[in-house]
Order: sequence, then structure tokens, then C-alpha cells
Amino acid sequence: MELLQLAYFCDAAETQNFSKTAKKYNVPPSNISQSVKRLETELEVTLFERTANRVALSERGRVFYTDVKRALTILERSRDALYNGEDEGCLKINIQVSRRLAMEAIEKFQACFPRVDIVTRHEPETDPMEFDLVVTDKRLNADDLVCTEAVSEDIVIAFKRGLLSENNITADDLKNKPFITMNAGNSLYEATREICGDMGFAPRIALQSEDPLYVRKCIELGLGVAFVPSYSWRGEFSSEVVLKKIGEYTRHIYVYRRNGNHLPSYLIALYEMLVQEYAK
Repeated sequence: MELLQLAYFCDAAETQNFSKTAKKYNVPPSNISQSVKRLETELEVTLFERTANRVALSERGRVFYTDVKRALTILERSRDALYNGEDEGCLKINIQVSRRLAMEAIEKFQACFPRVDIVTRHEPETDPMEFDLVVTDKRLNADDLVCTEAVSEDIVIAFKRGLLSENNITADDLKNKPFITMNAGNSLYEATREICGDMGFAPRIALQSEDPLYVRKCIELGLGVAFVPSYSWRGEFSSEVVLKKIGEYTRHIYVYRRNGNHLPSYLIALYEMLVQEYAK
């Protein structure tokens, strides 16, 4: 197996089109087809299912693609580390939760490392190995990552003043109220369902959004009630919004970084700044 051969394979797996891969690498389509065929012969497996108009990864091809993609990403990072100075480079960060605090840490970091570019994403369903740093409330099973639990915060009920009694909130008070939450798959969505389930009813979810700013705005407008994180969203509401603790429900936020013996110092610096920002 050769690196270029594996690069051809990964690109073809993503485009599902040998001609597009050939165009990207400026080679004839037959080069891509022959390269993939040699790879299949060497591995003694069929990586692609071929039809008249398209190619698609086989089941074994999908497994092989996942591992090869990770390996190529690690090699690319290692190459970049050789040529980047200790005070310049690029970091990829996946901020799945608590974006405001993470961005405050990034702002401080960039004042110290102005020549380091930051690329941020917010999607939860991504491979953590594609990133240098991950901020999430999920435990990730990845041996190549170092993890610190940055903070544990209460999940509280939030509502516009007057929408609910501010004392002794019961299941009867909540079960007929519209709920506002993040999209399905987000921890606040799951917490909403869990807490309401423990109180004996299914929540009537009226509004969902992937944007926490929109969720907070809907709460401010009195369009419903919501379960929110007490620490990450602290200071994000006006005095018209009431925050009340109901039971012992918490959310844990973790900061992950990739592991290695030759990481750039600026990566370690940002990792430590993120942890410190949440710990304040």
C-alpha cells in the first residue's frame, strides 16, 4: 500500500465517483480504477460495489475507509508539525456545547497566539479524531485523546416571569406547558425528556432549534418553558426569566485534546485555557 494509493481510495470513497477523483488529482480515470483494483487485490477484499453508473463502498470498504481516513489525518498533522513554528499554525476545534465560554477562552488565546488560525465546528455527530480539541458533554471512547472534566453544572427550569409559579413547581404545573429545547440528539433535549419522564409525563415539545441563542430568545418571549444549563448559560437571560432547580440533574462538560509526544505548544496552551475558563 502506498500513501497516494490510499489518498485515491479515500477521495473515491467520499465522491463515489472515480472520474471526480481523477479530476482532483489530474490523472486519467483509469489510474484511479487500477489503483483501487490493486488495493483490493492486495487486501483480498472488495472495497467498492460497482454498477454501470456509479461506485459505492462495500461493507468492508466502509470499515477500511474509516481507519485509513484517520491514519491519513494523523500523518497530515505530523507533517504540519514539522513545518509549523511553535507560534503559528492552525487548530480545529469541535465545540458541541457551551459555545460562549469556549469562545471567550479562544479570544484570550488569540491575543497570545495571533498567528494561530482557529477553525471551529459545532456538529455532535463527527469523528473526534478529525479535531485537535473537542468540547462536549459526552464521554468519548478514543485511546488517542486526553480528557479533562472541566465542569459539572445543574440543569434548571427556565421560564418567563408569570408563566409559572416561582415556588413548588409540580408535574401538574409543567405537563400542559409547551417546552422549548435544542434539537433531538442534544443533551438538553435528552435531559428534557428524562426529567419530565421522572415526573410522570411526556413533554409537549413545541419549539426546537440547533441554535442556543434562538432557544434563549424564545424563553425570553414567554413561548414556553425549558431545561437549561445553569453555568454555561449564566448571565444570558434578563431579569424577566426565572431559573429554578428541580431535582438533582446535572450535565458534565469535558475538554478533549489529541494525544502525542510532539504536540505544538499552542495546542496545549489552548487546551489549558479552555479547562481554566470552565473552572472559574
